[in-house]
Amino acid sequence: MGENKPNRSGLLDGRTYQQLMERASDGVVIIQNEILQYINPQFEEMLDYTAGEIVGTRFMEHVHPDDADALLERYRRRLAGEPVPSVYETRLRRKSGGYMPVEINAGIFPYNGAPADVIFIRDITERKRTEDALRAANRKIEQLHQAAYRFAECRTEDEIYEETIRAAQEILGFPKCSLDIVEGDRLVVKATSDGLGPGESRDAPIEAGGLAAETLRTGKTTVFGTIDEVPIARPAHAGFQSGISLPVGHFGVFQVGASATNAFTADDARLLELLVRHTAEALERVRLHRKLEEQATHDALTGVYNRRYFDDRIGKELARSKRYDHPLAFLMIDIDGFKAINDSLGHQAGDRVLCRVAQAIQEELRSVDIVIRYGGDEFLAVLPETNGEADIIAERLQQAIERRGRTGEFCSTPITLAVGMAYWMPDEAMSLDDVLRLADDRMYASKNGDGPSE
Repeated sequence: MGENKPNRSGLLDGRTYQQLMERASDGVVIIQNEILQYINPQFEEMLDYTAGEIVGTRFMEHVHPDDADALLERYRRRLAGEPVPSVYETRLRRKSGGYMPVEINAGIFPYNGAPADVIFIRDITERKRTEDALRAANRKIEQLHQAAYRFAECRTEDEIYEETIRAAQEILGFPKCSLDIVEGDRLVVKATSDGLGPGESRDAPIEAGGLAAETLRTGKTTVFGTIDEVPIARPAHAGFQSGISLPVGHFGVFQVGASATNAFTADDARLLELLVRHTAEALERVRLHRKLEEQATHDALTGVYNRRYFDDRIGKELARSKRYDHPLAFLMIDIDGFKAINDSLGHQAGDRVLCRVAQAIQEELRSVDIVIRYGGDEFLAVLPETNGEADIIAERLQQAIERRGRTGEFCSTPITLAVGMAYWMPDEAMSLDDVLRLADDRMYASKNGDGPSE
């Protein structure tokens, strides 16, 4: 028979016992009277020590200081025969520095005629790393769910854009990201992170293509480790090497970039998808609310304000007129010969004329003026702060519509307006109804060729 392998500690009894210890896949140590009596080769590799360096030292010297007292107490209680956990975790110091997380499985066995603690030690570094990553992901998911409550409190699209970027930076840790939203035939940058400099994200026509346009078209998320993986990408900054591009519902695209290669994982993309799902839901809610508000306050055919909006708004305008002691002007507007247009061209063509004329009236008046469809082909314009020049505004309006009507902008028939103007004066007793009636009378006078004068 060949020569026996030397006993590593000089104390192990039995060749078979020693072979079992040295062939174990885990580290094995034997502790007696708190002193390391034996370590196997696997334990040497784990902590970078040789048997000669560590055998004979106190085991607790190699345990993390925060764990040593609890570990020593368990060791003593186990030797005393008390019931204590046999499997638990601790941290052991490597010779090269730092601590390794390990799982200990301990038991009492006779050794050289006395009880000893035989401990199997398993390196759980990867397990702890996985657990830490899982905890971090769970924290992020919880924070994203909390962000959903903040999304629910957003009342405007701009607030939603800002919350999306804030969450991407602070929760997911993405320093370079942008949110682009579809407006007509373009993707328009609505919000960017602090890490993006000027020009690193820009508006672009959807038809121009690129990764953002492809993401919008397919509705699929793309994660790329190098820019070469996505030939259609047209980064605004040459330093971008890897990134994520994902759709925000049908509203737009969210993109994340990094100067390093392979900076993002599939898990990053899944968390980002959870975030932008909240973004899309919030945008859907805000836009639906705005649409319902518009339906309640706007004329369904022409898009200008309706009588309900006028009834709700006029009290505020009268109060403002009183507060600043300024007159409030009203223009009653009628399309000349509209019945003949309906009769000759049909009601659908008449509806188109109404829409085009309503839009033109809004364009020709000031942005502060309020245009209301008052009924049929009649419109009412409320003109605050005119400084007594509402008659001039009315005349200009008539001239502009007549000029545009002659070009065939509204229909094949020339279009003109009849306009009647009246003032509500804060210091006079005339009621609003009387003022509107006066404007209406003057509008009919205008139809008979008397003009829009007071």
